[in-house]
Amino acid sequence: MAESEREYIREKSLEGQASARERGRHGGRPKVFDDDLVAYARTLRARGVAVPDIARKLIIPGGSVAVFAQLRALPETHKS
Repeated sequence: MAESEREYIREKSLEGQASARERGRHGGRPKVFDDDLVAYARTLRARGVAVPDIARKLIIPGGSVAVFAQLRALPETHKS
């Protein structure tokens, strides 16, 4: 009995997700960075700006570990 209820709930959830997708909606957490912000961060990183300085310029809280990880993943440039 519990298994059939679980399957019913799963089917209804999938139907709801499909319906939302058709209406142009999506679930999940909102993005921290939009495309313009990422482009600006990459430009700063390409100029050799340090990650903490980029975070300060973009007003990113210091405790946001995931954000720092994304910034650190930006390509490094070495000034000669």
